[in-house]
Amino acid sequence: MAKIYKFPSKEELQKREMWKEYEEETKTLNHYSDECIGASHFLLEVLEEFINTGEASPDFMDMNFRDETIQESRDMFVVVNMLNAMFNRYYGMPHALHREMDRVYTKIKLLATQNEQAKIDLQNEYEIIFEPEEPDDTT
Repeated sequence: MAKIYKFPSKEELQKREMWKEYEEETKTLNHYSDECIGASHFLLEVLEEFINTGEASPDFMDMNFRDETIQESRDMFVVVNMLNAMFNRYYGMPHALHREMDRVYTKIKLLATQNEQAKIDLQNEYEIIFEPEEPDDTT
């Protein structure tokens, strides 16, 4: 008895094409995602070496970025993940931290503005309190 081969319908062929496109897109996204993760980890290692060798400051040489019970390690965990999110944004890939990073950016800009205003206020206050005396012309 002869085998009967079922030929794919137009819909099945379209699904296969869509699946191929999906696989290619997934491969591309995975490649870029791996690049982002790799770059983030590389920058952590560069920064860690820079600090541990005392190049940044000898005061920081005992910092530990690998022990999550230490605060600077948890801070660095956040920094590395923010770097990863930044690289993802560069590639146009959404990341869960993007909204938070936008909020933090706005907050930092506000703090910088407030800091500049505080400097101006302090300088104005200083000039008012410590105005130079008029020279004494009696000598």
